[in-house]
Amino acid sequence: MAGLEGFVRAAALELPCGIRVNAVAPGWVRETLVAMKMDPSSGIPAAQVALAYVRSVEGRMTGQVLDAIGRDS
Repeated sequence: MAGLEGFVRAAALELPCGIRVNAVAPGWVRETLVAMKMDPSSGIPAAQVALAYVRSVEGRMTGQVLDAIGRDS
């Protein structure tokens, strides 16, 4: 994941004005853990992950890695 985070941050500095790049790093998605018959308690709900993607696309930030629990790194 560190390589992708580094790429996003570096690419954001190099891209022409108006072109943005962000990444979403949600960790485990709760519904995926349930489907895999694993303990879902450490997972993030899919709806919350979807909101992080919406923030990434519709927001004004660039070069950010969103973790789907409300913190940008």
